[in-house]
Amino acid sequence: MVAALIGGTAAAATWGDEDPPEDGGGFPAEQLTTMFQTYGDTSGTWLGADRTASVTLPDGRILWLFSDTFLGKPGADGSRPRTSGLINSSAITQTGAELGPLRYGGTSAAPTSLVPAGKDADFAWVGDAVVTGESVQVLVNRYKRSGAGPLDHRLTGTTLATFGLPDLTTGPVRDLPLGTRISWGSEVMPDGEFTYVYGTEVAGDMKFAHVARVRGTDLTQPWEFWTGAEWTTAEDKSARLISGVGTNYGMRKIGGRYVLVTHENNLTFSSEFVAYTAESPTGPFGGPHYLFTAPEVADGHIVYDADLHPDLARPGRLLISYNVNNLDEAVTYGDASIYRPRFFEIEWPLDGSSDEGPDVPEGLAATPDGAGVASLAWQPVKGDDITYRIYRRDISDGQTHFVRLVETPGGATSFRTDFLVNGHDYEFAVTAVDADGGESALSAPSTMRATVPPPSAPAAPQVETLPDGRVTIRWESIAFVQLFKIFHRDTTAGQDKAVSAGTYPGKSATIGPLSSGHEYDITLVAVGGGGDSKPSSPTRVTPIVAKPPAPGQPSAEARSDGSIRLTWPQVAPGLSYQVFRRDLTDGGDYGPPGIADGTTFGTGRLVHGHEYEFTVAAVNSGGVGERSPTVRATAKLAAPDEAPTRLKADPAAGQVELTWRTTGSNWYWIFRKDLTAGEREFTREEIPAEGTKATVHGLVDGHQYEFTVAAFSDGGVGPQSKAVKAQIPSALPTGLAARSDGPGAVIVTWKETRPGTLYRIQVRDATAGEQWQTDPFPVSGDRFDKTMLVGTHRYEFRIQLADGTTSDTVGVTVE
Repeated sequence: MVAALIGGTAAAATWGDEDPPEDGGGFPAEQLTTMFQTYGDTSGTWLGADRTASVTLPDGRILWLFSDTFLGKPGADGSRPRTSGLINSSAITQTGAELGPLRYGGTSAAPTSLVPAGKDADFAWVGDAVVTGESVQVLVNRYKRSGAGPLDHRLTGTTLATFGLPDLTTGPVRDLPLGTRISWGSEVMPDGEFTYVYGTEVAGDMKFAHVARVRGTDLTQPWEFWTGAEWTTAEDKSARLISGVGTNYGMRKIGGRYVLVTHENNLTFSSEFVAYTAESPTGPFGGPHYLFTAPEVADGHIVYDADLHPDLARPGRLLISYNVNNLDEAVTYGDASIYRPRFFEIEWPLDGSSDEGPDVPEGLAATPDGAGVASLAWQPVKGDDITYRIYRRDISDGQTHFVRLVETPGGATSFRTDFLVNGHDYEFAVTAVDADGGESALSAPSTMRATVPPPSAPAAPQVETLPDGRVTIRWESIAFVQLFKIFHRDTTAGQDKAVSAGTYPGKSATIGPLSSGHEYDITLVAVGGGGDSKPSSPTRVTPIVAKPPAPGQPSAEARSDGSIRLTWPQVAPGLSYQVFRRDLTDGGDYGPPGIADGTTFGTGRLVHGHEYEFTVAAVNSGGVGERSPTVRATAKLAAPDEAPTRLKADPAAGQVELTWRTTGSNWYWIFRKDLTAGEREFTREEIPAEGTKATVHGLVDGHQYEFTVAAFSDGGVGPQSKAVKAQIPSALPTGLAARSDGPGAVIVTWKETRPGTLYRIQVRDATAGEQWQTDPFPVSGDRFDKTMLVGTHRYEFRIQLADGTTSDTVGVTVE
């Protein structure tokens, strides 16, 4: 189940004096960007996040959904403190012009992700959502880490989380019967009688869009997948729609046409956002139409995950969000404002200029020009101030549309381009652009196959140690190389082979923490279109890790199972903690510590009624830090609150065997009542039963009993089970008969019900009016012989058991 949603306590961010228009005119993009920046600076809970999906609720509120979310507030210098918590999903509600509260799982002292990852995943990222009936359904993708770098993860499945309306109460979370090729939930688009669910397939360096649909808006209904020609229930037949989409993208029907907006992923770490259009939800798609260039890329950041927000857009415009990050965590921690959504808006439909563009360039020829370079040349186009743009398509990767290269030849009619992949076939095209910005159609394409050698080995990196054992690595850029692999080898530990620390773009990365006092060799490998370079020369570094500071004040919660749950503020991400405990009631000292990987710790069952004291210390490779302030709590084990069920009784001679279904307790009391003896109250057995069965001895043969069972603990006795009755079988024989076969003699016979029983025979002379007399000698078997009786007298016989019970009477007249 989803962890309980709770509301953040921070103040909400508002527009201030400039509220959105009352006529539903929407929000300007700049103000939405400012709103989230303000909320991150002032809320005290939400410090920044990515994904940024929105869904309009029936009451008009907006539910914003986020994936990785930092918690807390920025430092005085605008940085993100290392103590900031990180959860993998969260939500914010927007009411009118007010943003907040933040919603997440767990508690304010120990927050957790809005949607848990599940057993097969390390974390879960939210996709898009849809309102259906009285609930919101959110698609969530589950992932496992596949390496040390920030981009190293693999899909393990898709989950559907449900939240009830209007209070967004938690509902069921169910794993959908979907595979691991496509991360579904990039976009959810209700349209007519269907809801279309878009997904993203990662194939090598390329990402492809897919689409499925359900009838209505309930995503638990059967899914159908588009094959390129028809709908099918077989997910493995799902066809690729277009290439170059992000993990998340926007798709909506606008003005009679379908518009798909995405970050341009046909190029690695592009700064461009583009749109494609189609006549149907399945395409085919025309485009791309270039919408916006993100300025953050020029500062070394990455941008990703576009989404459309039509319910918040101003008339005649597309309102689009995107996310910003930096793959060097030191940069992201240094400026808390980086990791927050941005918004831009574009007039739509795009202005189709009435002026015709210049002529289409002709004579384009693409030829290999040295290792890894394509040389392009074409004939000039008539006109003044004509410039050109270059477009490229990677045929080998299955790229569906041409993508515009960032670099341009200006007015030249030749161009050399790199960033090619060895052995791949490429198509190139060129357009002409006039002084008014009019652009021609694409030229006829020219095709070539790239031959790309690995890049040269990078120079030895520069390395800087940080106090927490992390290491910041900087390197010089290499032409036409966008990615670098970092490796470290612990020479102190005698490692023979370097260990990967991940793949990073840019010119710096921060890895670790590494072991304090150990000497490491740090090397770089450049990743180019021709593969990996040889490693750089190593740079040697010895991290010295300062012991972590003491955690803040812990809190302790006594639980009904007799345990105590501790929580405390995070000191820094990735630390473990030692938890120390002593029993104040017994006057004991602190024993060996427990170990916690996070900021919570459960003690297990403690002694009921004893008061305990706890303190916590953070641990890193530099050692164990100072201990936190102490906190005390008394262990209280509640009485069981569940009655045992399925109580059964199996009677036997003088005893009954009871069995029942466990409540989870180890010990139970047995209660009995002798109905035959007229008992009105249950009597508890003196010895408790362990487990789920017990044998009650010392019962009276032939008596009916009633039994009940109750679990107990140090906290008391729980409710009793439903009573069950049992009839103890009698040992009295049946078929008692007497006959006189000779003078003064009688033979008494019977049928034993319990062989081996000893009987006392009682006899009386009924004719003489005698009282019953008991024969002094017990007998066994099924016969008793009596002699020396008075002839013609009638004698009566009966059998008595050891417990005093007697059989029916039988009589005979003696010969």
